Amino acid sequence: MYRYENMPLLPTQVIGSYGTPGWLFVVREAMKRGEMGSVDIREAFDDATNLAIMEQEEAGVDVISDGEMRRFNFLVGFYDSIKGLEKIPWERQLGYPGPDMIDAFRAVGEISTPDGLGLPEELHYARKRTSKPLVTPLGGPVTFAFRINPGKVYSDKKSIAWALAPLINEELKKAVAAGATHIQLDEPSAIDDFVPMPDFIEMFNRCVEGLDATIGLHICFGNFMGRPAVAHRTYEHIAPIFPDLNVDIIHLEFANRGMWQTDLFARYARPNQYLAAGVIDVKARAVETPDIVVERIHDVLKHNDPARVWISSDCGFSMTARWVAREKLRAMVEGTKQVRAELLA
Repeated sequence: MYRYENMPLLPTQVIGSYGTPGWLFVVREAMKRGEMGSVDIREAFDDATNLAIMEQEEAGVDVISDGEMRRFNFLVGFYDSIKGLEKIPWERQLGYPGPDMIDAFRAVGEISTPDGLGLPEELHYARKRTSKPLVTPLGGPVTFAFRINPGKVYSDKKSIAWALAPLINEELKKAVAAGATHIQLDEPSAIDDFVPMPDFIEMFNRCVEGLDATIGLHICFGNFMGRPAVAHRTYEHIAPIFPDLNVDIIHLEFANRGMWQTDLFARYARPNQYLAAGVIDVKARAVETPDIVVERIHDVLKHNDPARVWISSDCGFSMTARWVAREKLRAMVEGTKQVRAELLA
């Protein structure tokens, strides 16, 4: 249910995470060593959230987030809230991340989230700090299941993803009850590695069932350590299911792929679905100029109705230096303003 009203042409949005302040890395290390109390930790994460919200507002982004400052590496911290798992050591500990480092947890019991995943708490604090529209992002069932070894409890990772779907739906309902108006699920482009597309349609729709909110789906190519996770970055196999998903805004990454496949959304999406086009390459260390952003938006509008286009970064900024994230957002907003002025002239 698309709930936005009175939005400007080409609204700008962040995907979720913001650049981490340098001092927060120091805080996290101190937490691991047991050197911080609960009040110290809460104060540090409150301060980091304040900074993220302030800098997104200063950049002029239309729909912001809390920066995901209370989360660790987008997803990892959530596993602490999932019961029925045990952490397993990687057989290779040295060198660069690889596909042999995917499974970090093993199912040892039925998966459950008795205390939730913390979305309402995140939202309560952020809502006090801004009057801007907020996006509430969360990894989807495929994203969570991707790192869990089925062990002897589940037959495969698809079964794990199905077990997670109602838990995610329950958490999202709590978030909406707490005031969330824009829910976004993040899922990998390699969905069909272990979940066939027909299953994914049903699984995604189960996750967002009964939610009175704008629903977004970010289909991600990965950004761990600022690097894509997949070698063949395409949406060709996913685009045909767009009409079957109960989603309002579909977020696609274009900037890191040379603006390839900007025509797919117009070819496949329903008339009441919106495209959030990634025009900022978060995996690149260089900062785009507004002129580059203008050029990329023009590429998107060659195939898509501007009335159905949002502008965003390719992915979140958790792996981007904070000052770089700030400058990239400013360029995104300025470039969007220039195209908006062209279209309204």
